[in-house]
Amino acid sequence: MRVRSIDEAAHRKLLRVARREEPADMWIRGAKVLHVYTKEWREVHIAVSGERIAYVGEKEPVTCEGTTIVEADGKYAVPGYIEPHAHPFQWYNPFTMADFALARGTTTLISDSLMLMTLPFAQVADIMEKLAEHPVKQFFWARLDPQMRRTMASPPFDREGIGRMLEHPRVIQGGELTDWQGVLAEDETLLYGIKRALDVGKRMEGHHPGASVQTLNAAAALGITACHESITAEDVLERLRVGMYATLRHSSIRPDLPTLVQGLLEAGIPWSSRMMLTSDGSTPPMYRHGLMDYTIRVAIEAGMPPVEAYAMASLNPAVYYGIDSEVGGIAPGRLADILLLTQPGEPTPEAVIANGQLSGKDGKLLVPTVQPVWTDYDFPSVSREMKEMQVKTEWFRMKDKGVPVPVICMLNAVITKMEQASLPVDTQGYVSLENDPELALLCLINPVQKRLTRAVVRGYGRDLEGLASTYTASSDWLVIGRCAQSMAQALQRVMEMDGGVAMYEKGKAVLECPLPLGGKFSPAPMEEVIDMAERFTGLIREKGHEHLDPLYSLLFFTATHLPYVRITAEGIVEVKSGKILVPSEFL
Repeated sequence: MRVRSIDEAAHRKLLRVARREEPADMWIRGAKVLHVYTKEWREVHIAVSGERIAYVGEKEPVTCEGTTIVEADGKYAVPGYIEPHAHPFQWYNPFTMADFALARGTTTLISDSLMLMTLPFAQVADIMEKLAEHPVKQFFWARLDPQMRRTMASPPFDREGIGRMLEHPRVIQGGELTDWQGVLAEDETLLYGIKRALDVGKRMEGHHPGASVQTLNAAAALGITACHESITAEDVLERLRVGMYATLRHSSIRPDLPTLVQGLLEAGIPWSSRMMLTSDGSTPPMYRHGLMDYTIRVAIEAGMPPVEAYAMASLNPAVYYGIDSEVGGIAPGRLADILLLTQPGEPTPEAVIANGQLSGKDGKLLVPTVQPVWTDYDFPSVSREMKEMQVKTEWFRMKDKGVPVPVICMLNAVITKMEQASLPVDTQGYVSLENDPELALLCLINPVQKRLTRAVVRGYGRDLEGLASTYTASSDWLVIGRCAQSMAQALQRVMEMDGGVAMYEKGKAVLECPLPLGGKFSPAPMEEVIDMAERFTGLIREKGHEHLDPLYSLLFFTATHLPYVRITAEGIVEVKSGKILVPSEFL
């Protein structure tokens, strides 16, 4: 498939530049080029015509006054990086993520669409088409499920919505499929989505953490072609054995890559063309180090040969998605996505050429990109949803009912279990957390159904007075704290910001992180979002949060595809059985 179109005149000129009959538009001279197809470095010339590479070889191209000559003596040239599994909505958005990616050498993104799905399909399509104008090539997944437990399929995750999304030309795969329990129950909509993806010639990505060989066999039989959930070298091997691609991950919530690389080396497992690398939608603080350039660096430092790391971040995903005739290598006919490095072991590029243009240098963009008009899109408005409701401090107190209190214990950043605890009661008949600073009240508010779910949480922090967040996997709002007044103030401030995260202590705001786009992400540039997220993470760390990623913890408290218990609008849910352990109540 064509990633970017080419007209007849440009196509003909490409031939003439390749034959040295017309001058090149760009000549990259003197670089040692990585041929990812043969895993060798060669000092050759690269001639570019328009957006594409016309020639790679020993002969100098024809030039003229208009030819841009890039002096690359002593530099190393590698293909533009491909992120095969991006989640471009972790406080940042697909446009700011693309800008950030381009400056650091990632020239193709395969992105999740989940947080766009609150919009009408015409607006989702409009965003995807606007992103097609960006120098970074960005494709999307069609989600088959909303990452939330459901009793029946509803738009846009019904047959019509799934089919329409899969048929869009900017959608390159189905997935990632998180509702495996639904598949095992032979949910007709999920099975339709998997088969439809395959029928229209698109990949189908799974999500199988800790899966047995039997589960992987069943997934492969259905048509699942890749999984990024390997935690050990044996996990990688098991996915390869059933014919899947294995995507090696290094993310803020699963920094597994050093363990995987070392395990593969110790086991003597050869590097495979069916392995890829991903940063898997890390939250902003991790991207302080870079995007795919950082992922490649981690792989190399763990012992992966550089040529293998570069191939896993370029050619291998291009082949997987069927776009290797367009991207993924430095070869004639491909889009001229070329990175100049100072040395083979230094993956952060000194210069970025994308679509035949010098687009970035020393981490700075040199070309205009695409800026959306966010007011054109009907993202849910937090302030509008709450306009008929007044925040009450009584929401954030738990009345003693004479029975043990449900306590959600964080085993790590995302995995939770539930215990029952007998907690003291204050003079007004409310459950008291005074004797244990690691406990906090966890409240979930559904503004549409006007329902409230309460639990106690252990492990998010110590002496946390009040934190409110609209950044959740569901459309609900999460409030955590030990002081009802601070919790109410934090939620009120989040409403005034039209979404985001706020923290209050002693009647004052100590942190405000506006996320006005659907309450989940920001229109601000990536650097500003990184700064904002680092301030949040720093404060939560000061409060004793010991797990890997406190942002993902907020997101996943409501995600019913993760074990073992989740908090939802219906109540506290046991994930495996779907049983409501503690029901919610009406506000």
